[in-house]
Amino acid sequence: MNYETLGLKENPFRLTPPLDPKEIVWAGMSEVKSKLEKRIELGIRTRPSRIILNWGSYGSGKTHASLYFSKTDRLQELTTKLDAKPSKSIKITLPRSSSDIVQEFLRSFLGQYSLEEIYSDFQKLKDEVGEEQLVLMITNFSNDTVIGEVFKTLINTEDDKYFNILKNYIYGDSTKSTLNSLELPYGLKNDEQVANFIATIINCVTYEKQHYSSFIIWLDEFEDIDTIKKILADRFTTFLRQFIDKTPNNLMLFLNFTQKAFMDREDLSISLGEALSSRAKLKIDFENPTTDEAIAYVKELSNIYLIEDKELPFEDDALIKYVVEHMGNLTTRKINETFSIILEMALIEEKEKIDQTFIDSIQDEIIAWEE
Repeated sequence: MNYETLGLKENPFRLTPPLDPKEIVWAGMSEVKSKLEKRIELGIRTRPSRIILNWGSYGSGKTHASLYFSKTDRLQELTTKLDAKPSKSIKITLPRSSSDIVQEFLRSFLGQYSLEEIYSDFQKLKDEVGEEQLVLMITNFSNDTVIGEVFKTLINTEDDKYFNILKNYIYGDSTKSTLNSLELPYGLKNDEQVANFIATIINCVTYEKQHYSSFIIWLDEFEDIDTIKKILADRFTTFLRQFIDKTPNNLMLFLNFTQKAFMDREDLSISLGEALSSRAKLKIDFENPTTDEAIAYVKELSNIYLIEDKELPFEDDALIKYVVEHMGNLTTRKINETFSIILEMALIEEKEKIDQTFIDSIQDEIIAWEE
């Protein structure tokens, strides 16, 4: 048996984030989605940069939101609706495995927005505003002669070999041959230079909203900042403050923050640092779903994967409610885990329709089950 026996193309309730953008779908959580989209639309329409704190319990959908608005066509749909230029969105997980946390952030940034793509965008920008204007923008935005020269070199690079040498330089190659080839001094090791480098990219590609209407960074798992040595955590929050101050327009920084046990919002200033917490004025609550919202989520997500002319494998809404009411505190992750197990057990037991008798028979298999 496979999921088609249950009327489904596959298991809708994924336990790990999908890699294929076509498999990243939004179900339920309509209020959270609306709040996110209103913030994103505001960033598309207006200039000031913003920090938004996404606050919620573990498994409440924060990581999913960052993937949904970075990997799917939804962001393009929003810019089209507003008759605006495209918006760029990337997701970065908080760096925490390196002693050089700022360099790790830079590598993560370039892993999501590659130097090849940056080069392509700058070439398009040069065509749009002219080389003279672009050089002036680089000079004004770089705040550093070395960073300015890096970008002026980049926009005039046509040889692949030379491009790769420049790429190695940006990634930290400071050998004598590389420095001589580029005629650039040792650079991009200073945290402020990294802030200038990333800020220059964003300031240029969003200038007057001519190329991108906004640039969105989702910084995931930010709550783990308290697991990093204090000296590194302070260094990183200082770097973020510098970066944000150097990018005053068209940047939206979403900080995904999972609420830990006995933690209140007032405790955020400890994790964020005063400099960041004073700038993070906007918050979006990823609240745990109610019973009705959970039922709607299960049905909506199941319907996305439902084979045409088939019925949902669950006997009725009352059955879904029965399961949901025995799950304790609800999160989307817990709902996914529970209903994924139910579908898998249905395949094992060769059930084509799931009823309460079957649910009662597999209660011991459902980790989240509560009497």
